[in-house]
Amino acid sequence: MTRSWILTALGKDRPGIVASVTKVLFRLGCNLEDSAMTRLGGEFAVMLLFTAPGQLSHTQLDQAFRPLAKHLHLSCHVKDLTKEERVSHARGKPYLLSVYGADRAGIVYRVSDLLARSGINITDLSTHRTTGGRRAKGGSAKPLYLMLLEVELPVRLAPGRLASQLQRLARSLGVEVSLRSADADVL
Repeated sequence: MTRSWILTALGKDRPGIVASVTKVLFRLGCNLEDSAMTRLGGEFAVMLLFTAPGQLSHTQLDQAFRPLAKHLHLSCHVKDLTKEERVSHARGKPYLLSVYGADRAGIVYRVSDLLARSGINITDLSTHRTTGGRRAKGGSAKPLYLMLLEVELPVRLAPGRLASQLQRLARSLGVEVSLRSADADVL
């Protein structure tokens, strides 16, 4: 029997964090099932979904990560998942949405608000701000902003309708948007 867990870890970015965290899991006989890891500024964030042998307790997992957390100055948190929490609840058809343009306040909020009002679930979101991009009048380069989202469109929502709403929003924000199906047979 196995149990499902989520580990989150956050600390100053440096080589070896991924290897060190996954080494602990490997030594405990755990299986890594899903993960998201990224550098944000000078910090590195880790989220791992893993299964562990049923006899491993929350206390044992905490103790196993304590030396690593101390050595790498990581903040680690382990959460036991119930069977209900473990089940993925797909709510619609998968789509990929990209937003690209001059950086300005409110891009993430305005796009995510439009999606939320349409009943669209965001399953993954990442953003990146460049240090320079298009040259403005006067010669200075303005930062560019890229946002990539994986979303689930409700079956009742026509993708063309959403694309039209996104295009209107894009014009008001001064960005470009692209929406495309992420179904395996389309990719």
